[in-house]
Amino acid sequence: MSKIVDFRQRIIDTIQAAYPDMDVEWYDGLFDEHDVAEWTMKTPCARVAVMNVPSEHIATGEMNACLRCVVVIVDENRNVALDGDARAWEYVEGIAILANLNKFGDENAAPATRVKFRRISQPVLRREGVSVGVVEWESSLTIGHNRIAEREYFYRPDGSRIMQLPRSNTTRANVRAMGTQGAETTDFQVEE
Repeated sequence: MSKIVDFRQRIIDTIQAAYPDMDVEWYDGLFDEHDVAEWTMKTPCARVAVMNVPSEHIATGEMNACLRCVVVIVDENRNVALDGDARAWEYVEGIAILANLNKFGDENAAPATRVKFRRISQPVLRREGVSVGVVEWESSLTIGHNRIAEREYFYRPDGSRIMQLPRSNTTRANVRAMGTQGAETTDFQVEE
């Protein structure tokens, strides 16, 4: 699976865990009044998109994708006039706080920055009791293959990286001294 799609799913899972009563799904990033009308059938709901992925090459051969993440929250009045407005603001504020400096459990992601949130004010939606809020932020995600790591680490024949080298208190070394015939074996004691 794509690292970007996996990162978007981590955002969805994090929001779903924070708000279990909310319907959280992904979308392609472009929405209009028809989408909002469809989402109103499942309120409260949030739609998560990852948009605008300009990238820079890093010296390691990987790419640094600067992701623009957007969450659209839709809620509507249910019991009392304007209660959807108050709830929508609570969801918008909560998701903005949740996103701030969050890596969403991805080791290749940088903490989210430049978190912005706002409400979309449309007279038609307001008359129907529908509230729409948007939270957006930037997260950098490193994607690709690190070519420097290939040269700095040792690998097993199956391709897995050796993470820990064996350690011992006694090290055997072959020492060739000047003026001697052949090699001598000497034991060194390592003090810790």
